Amino acid sequence: MSISKIQLLEAIEKIAPIHLAESWDNCGIQIDLGKIKIEKILITLEITTDVIREAKEVGADFILTHHPLIFAPLKSINHNNITGKFIVSLIQSGISVISAHTNFDKADDGNNDYLASLMNLENIKCFDEGEDKYIGVYGDLKKECTLLDVCKILEKGLLLSSNEIRAVGPMDKKLSTIGVCTGAGADMLEIAILKNCDLLITGDVKYHDAMKAKELGICVIDAGHYGTEKIFVENMSEQLRKIFHEEVEIIESKVNVNPFDFL
Repeated sequence: MSISKIQLLEAIEKIAPIHLAESWDNCGIQIDLGKIKIEKILITLEITTDVIREAKEVGADFILTHHPLIFAPLKSINHNNITGKFIVSLIQSGISVISAHTNFDKADDGNNDYLASLMNLENIKCFDEGEDKYIGVYGDLKKECTLLDVCKILEKGLLLSSNEIRAVGPMDKKLSTIGVCTGAGADMLEIAILKNCDLLITGDVKYHDAMKAKELGICVIDAGHYGTEKIFVENMSEQLRKIFHEEVEIIESKVNVNPFDFL
């Protein structure tokens, strides 16, 4: 029961075509140790010490992440810095790494479509402006809900506690059209307004972004970077299983990579 690296690359290209990736991004192979057969793939949001330990424990040949391990061009690999330490540990453990980041964010059935489906949105469309396709989607609620109602829907859909969600806007405001940009998407505020969204759901909203949203009259829910993107693990795993069935073992990481703790 195994697949080849070519089969894995072809499957990821089918799910999240590389041409969708942002120009600044580093999607694709991060570490390639040249294994001929791939028997176990661990799916995770990103690489951490605990994720590497988990990969070794389950005997993974490959780790498939959302967040790339390597961004800037490397001039050296130094075990004394975080990225270098991860790379050395992965190579010593014989584990290759591949990432699907903004290409998966923009892909059909990727992170944003998946979150929109969890919200039961209808008439889902991509954020775009002319020929430019931005990260994120928007759609309509089946019936109007208040901002508080949507917060509760998110809590249930993303398995979050109420103190993991922050909101900008009157809690009793009626909403019908919702924009979604998983991860850090506050820069989509004005695009969401152009698309007549009453609300933008995203993560990593800064003070000035929140103040801007308040002044522009659009509601915002910040459900956290981790909170809005942890769905990558279940979503990517489901899509790979549909392609490979039982040809390769797809393992969903059980490691919580959220760096924040909540009271």
